[in-house]
Amino acid sequence: MKCSITLLISMFYLACLFSISLFVGCGDTEDIEKPNIPISNTLSDDLDKPWSWEKLKDEDWEKLKDKDEDWVRLTDEEVEELTNLEVPKRWAETEDEVLYERYWHATLFQQFGDIPQVRYIVEFDRQLQDGIITLELAEQMAAHQEAMSFLFPDENSQRSLEEVIKLVEEIRERNFMEQLRREDPETWVKYMRAALIERHGDISEVDTSIKFLQKLELELPRTDHDCHAYIGTYQTLYGHSENSSSYEFYALLEAVNQIGQFVGDAMPRRLEKYREARAKGIPFHDIEWGDE
Repeated sequence: MKCSITLLISMFYLACLFSISLFVGCGDTEDIEKPNIPISNTLSDDLDKPWSWEKLKDEDWEKLKDKDEDWVRLTDEEVEELTNLEVPKRWAETEDEVLYERYWHATLFQQFGDIPQVRYIVEFDRQLQDGIITLELAEQMAAHQEAMSFLFPDENSQRSLEEVIKLVEEIRERNFMEQLRREDPETWVKYMRAALIERHGDISEVDTSIKFLQKLELELPRTDHDCHAYIGTYQTLYGHSENSSSYEFYALLEAVNQIGQFVGDAMPRRLEKYREARAKGIPFHDIEWGDE
């Protein structure tokens, strides 16, 4: 059934997004107090009030669509055409992707009528959604999944909605941290330390990481001993996995580069990409990696 396929598409977006780094930070434990900051509850537009997704009302759907100038809207004529389209009984076996999607959209209008949730699903499917998943796109994905949950109120649909909402929250946190890093590095250091403690616990490896990351961010001298200590800590925390933040991985590349242990050309090219983005003020999660 197409609804399950649409859910899979949503989950694909999620899989891409959950690989996005959530922490972009630095810190020096020699100079910085250890604040008790509940990161997941404070990183929002208003730091005193936790942000949360609010269930959309009928009038909210149009407001959400108006946020994007490139949003491709359905016309009343198209809605009427889909509503009256003759859909074959075994339309789900259609191999032509364009025709398949047309049948899927037609079944929605014919089953549920011309309601905001159906219009949103159809219009969302028509958008070009390639490239970096921004906060705006993540919010649109959440609205799409909320519409799906409204039409198909089952456990899987609700679980997918909760995961997309979590994704929106994580991107908001990431964007806040990036803005804070550029505008107030000292405060960013404190939040970064709190974030690493929340992730790994209040362990010595966090202190070592923060010390190196702060020196890197503030462009302070870093000894070879600092580099070796950070590399060892990184391996302890992450091993060969890809679970570190992009900033921690960038710091690893700087450490390896300083002690001259690069092998091949791939990692040096990647380091240059990071350096170029940092110099231009481009967030690491917005880097265009191309074929790398």
